[in-house]
Amino acid sequence: MEARVKFVVDLLSQLIQVDTTNPPGNETPAAKLVAEVLTEKGVEHELVESAPSRGSVVAWAESGEPGPSLLLLSHLDVVPANHEEWSVDPFSGIVKDGFVWGRGALDDKLAVAVMLRAFLDLVESKRFKGRLIYAATADEEMGGRMGAGWLVENRPDLVKADYVLNEGGGFEMPGKRGSVFLVQVAEKGVYWFKLAFRGSPGHASMPRSGDNALLKTSQAALAIASKQPPLDVKPYVKLMLEKVLEAQGVPAPLRPLLTSRLGLPLLLKASGDAAPMVDAMLRNTLTPTVVRGGEKVNVIPSLCELSVDCRLLPGYGEEWVRSYVSKLLGGSGYELEFIHRDAATESPVDTPLFKAIEQAAASEAPGSLVAPYMSTGGTDSRFFRKAFKSVAYGFVPLRSDLPLKEMLRMAHGIDERVSISNIEFCYRSTLRALEAFYKLV
Repeated sequence: MEARVKFVVDLLSQLIQVDTTNPPGNETPAAKLVAEVLTEKGVEHELVESAPSRGSVVAWAESGEPGPSLLLLSHLDVVPANHEEWSVDPFSGIVKDGFVWGRGALDDKLAVAVMLRAFLDLVESKRFKGRLIYAATADEEMGGRMGAGWLVENRPDLVKADYVLNEGGGFEMPGKRGSVFLVQVAEKGVYWFKLAFRGSPGHASMPRSGDNALLKTSQAALAIASKQPPLDVKPYVKLMLEKVLEAQGVPAPLRPLLTSRLGLPLLLKASGDAAPMVDAMLRNTLTPTVVRGGEKVNVIPSLCELSVDCRLLPGYGEEWVRSYVSKLLGGSGYELEFIHRDAATESPVDTPLFKAIEQAAASEAPGSLVAPYMSTGGTDSRFFRKAFKSVAYGFVPLRSDLPLKEMLRMAHGIDERVSISNIEFCYRSTLRALEAFYKLV
């Protein structure tokens, strides 16, 4: 195994062995592991804690040559893993059958290790311009406000950058005529809200003795779930769909028709396992998720609350939600309260970094295409787009050596793992993209 790939494999295995399940996080031991490598290599860095045990590590280098600032961003925390469901210890970091196994192997300790190796390569060879920054942060899995968000707000001197390369994209979508590698250039906004419905109590043995708030809530949940907001196709989503159709061998004249408002319903029907993801990129979504109401089985509830996961495309916000819900539910009989608001963010596609990613993919996976896409979930990129107007992309390149559906499910699921051949591809492609970027700027 080539020495640099072995470095990534070994570090990834060690990082997995540090249990950074969030909550509670406890990322500082993992941050110290990265800091030890940086110290050994003589690279300037700082380990900062937003709270006890909530550590992030940031390293930097100056080229002395004019150029943009670029941040390589990843996160150290992971989601929980139930040992009983796994075929291996999820925090063993075991290397077997050509894979590195464990929680974080894909999300996101692979990026921690790959980006560190690429960062060190560029610093050691001095093949970069401007300021190059590396950050492995806490708390992304619980919103990032104790990690990247905290750094942006409290230590912008460490992480402010013109460009950010982060997680959230890079996976391969195989097609009949080639593959498409997706680059996350935008993410939907999060506008979770709660609806409160009121009635009057009564004895449940006499249903008409009260006004049942639970029934009002259930009717509202059905109304929200049974109607979809209208389509609104963003340019980068349309481009993504056209690239995927090209990879599938769809003739060029048909692609604009299938991505038009009239053709999209047909395209969604043909999308198979990808249909839910594609559909969520094309419109705002509202999903009823939690109901709380009632105190005793024999008492008609006078108060019931419905929580709704609402995700909005760029250009939409709180007022749209209020208006849409009002039209849907008749404008009265409920109280609406937002419990989380985070606006959508997006970055332009016509940049040197995007062109560099295209060049890297063409070199490492000949015949492949690169397409922008919008994440329906959230990443730490949003902090940098909002605070610094950074061009932020999600790109941790991975081949589909396992079915895409299985890889996406593993990231927060059972038996998370990444092949050593994919680790090598990820490292080589990332480094090549960065080298190409510095030739373009």
